[in-house]
Amino acid sequence: MSGRVIGIDLGTLNSCVAAVENGRAVILSEDQRTTVPSCVAFKGDKELVGAGAKRYAVTNPENTVIAVKRVLGHPFDSDEVRAAAAVARYPIVSGPQGGVVLRVAGHELTPIDVSARVLAAVRELAEKALGEPATTAVISVPAHFNDLQRKSTKLAAEQAGIDVLRLINEPTAAAFAYGYKKGRDFMLAVYDLGGGTFDVTVMRARGDTFEVLATDGDSYLGGEDFDSAIAEWLKQEFERQHDSQIDGDDTALLRLKEAAEKAKVELAEVDSTRIELPYLAQLPDGGHIDFSTTLTREKATELVQPLIQRTLDLCSRCIDAAAVAPCELDDVLMVGGQSRMAAVQEGVADLFGCEPRRDINPDEVVAQGAALYAYSITADSLRASAEDAADDALGVALKQTDVARKLLDGVDERLDRTLGDESLQTLLDELLEATGHDDMAELTADPDADLPERAKKVREELLQLDYKMSELTEKVDSDSPDGLEAALQQISDQLSAAHSSSDRADGFLDEADQHASARKVELQDVTSLPLGIGTVGDALSILIDQNTPVPVEHRRMFTTNEDNQEEVEINVYQGRSRDASQNQLLGSFTLWGIGRAPRLTPKIEVAFVVDEDGILSVSASDAASGAEQSIRVRDPLGVQATQSQRRSRSKF
Repeated sequence: MSGRVIGIDLGTLNSCVAAVENGRAVILSEDQRTTVPSCVAFKGDKELVGAGAKRYAVTNPENTVIAVKRVLGHPFDSDEVRAAAAVARYPIVSGPQGGVVLRVAGHELTPIDVSARVLAAVRELAEKALGEPATTAVISVPAHFNDLQRKSTKLAAEQAGIDVLRLINEPTAAAFAYGYKKGRDFMLAVYDLGGGTFDVTVMRARGDTFEVLATDGDSYLGGEDFDSAIAEWLKQEFERQHDSQIDGDDTALLRLKEAAEKAKVELAEVDSTRIELPYLAQLPDGGHIDFSTTLTREKATELVQPLIQRTLDLCSRCIDAAAVAPCELDDVLMVGGQSRMAAVQEGVADLFGCEPRRDINPDEVVAQGAALYAYSITADSLRASAEDAADDALGVALKQTDVARKLLDGVDERLDRTLGDESLQTLLDELLEATGHDDMAELTADPDADLPERAKKVREELLQLDYKMSELTEKVDSDSPDGLEAALQQISDQLSAAHSSSDRADGFLDEADQHASARKVELQDVTSLPLGIGTVGDALSILIDQNTPVPVEHRRMFTTNEDNQEEVEINVYQGRSRDASQNQLLGSFTLWGIGRAPRLTPKIEVAFVVDEDGILSVSASDAASGAEQSIRVRDPLGVQATQSQRRSRSKF
């Protein structure tokens, strides 16, 4: 692990990064901007990422990718991708392996490619702010992200040169930021409504254990949908006022979307806002049409109320799954930019029966929590590194102190002799050469003593040498050799270097003490969705249910459906539907070499293992033949390609 470990909130519309400094999570920024727009654009041969890409999107939406997180880890043939393709200003096509490919300005990119560019920009910002490498991170993901989405996030980070220490669920990170410094037990709910996704989590903290009781969410529900609902109303208003259609005018539609977003933000502070869009559309004769209207907070609330209700329904389901009553919660945290909307906060207050917390920054708290968790799990290694650095600095200080002492003693002993300039310089050269050998150095502190004790002895030795240097300096008079002042300067330089090394050691020891006092917290998260395999009749046999604590391993015996069946296809799914095909296919593989036997006779053991990142590994083995096969998704898009090729094989 090299450099600082950072916390990254990879958002749908904006991303944020934080690091821990002096025990506090600090948002890293550039030019006072605390977030990086999750946008990638192409302007001729130039690639833009972040704020520049977002500005460019106004006039060139067809060359700009926004909100790619909504299709990350989804196959082309999915509702999420169909919804994204319907509003995208560039073609979204099927990749050679059934994944998603974006055709933008002559480039063919996968969602992983785009996410990697955003993460690389975030990493670059962090390194500029910290002044050191930042190649290791804890990255947050929506709590309901499935296995493919989580793996896609890690693949994007790898492309960006980032080693993912751990994935942490976004609401869990927010709760971690809230409770890290608290010295008491608590239970809370986190309502996380961001730009493109919604999560709700119920969590309990007991001592140094943070335990997720239940989580739920929707991967296609967020601020983008709120903006789209308002923008659709604005489009209808324009068409009603001017009796003119603008469905094919991408620039006009994008301006309406931006106006909707701006109006939504303004309505958080005022009861109504005026929308003015000059030259919104062009007439056949070359003239232009202006558009203006007034949007009230009441009307905006009406437009987005169905979306708010969807989030509240998911909250109710999560509370039921956690088996807690709203009155048992100590707090409700509002996370994500869209949670600022007054109607959202009112709905949450009504559901939970209490006012949600408004004293945290909903845009920054997830990155802060990710950074704090990164610090919590790396504090011991950081302490060890600081102690090693202190040990090295003390070794240098001891050597420099020994050299200074020998020089002082040698000059002091021979000062009364009559030495010419040349003789004095010869003496100094001899002493410096002698003290340059390890076998001549006499360590003034016990190397077996602990670091603070060794540092103390070095400081004491330096104080004595400073005093001796002062005495020696006082002996310099007109009768002293002309070269003595130069000799004393060399000794002074050696002492200054020793002081500097000692100070560096003290600084490293202070760092080690700080890391030693860091709170070490155990985080117990849960699975976001049920995991199982498809069986006869398109049934889903669940091996690991939703809200199961991770890491977890579960095994189950299956058998064959046909006589003398020598191979079996295993399709792994994630989702809530009892029909396997209605869920997300995570991967398929075939177990070969099953011993020939009547149907229902072979014993095939399937094992599911979910790690702490929520990523699944699956294996299967035949008890009789010993045949074994396993799958761990390396390329989520490649997994999709095998689905159609294997449908003809027999199932359990």
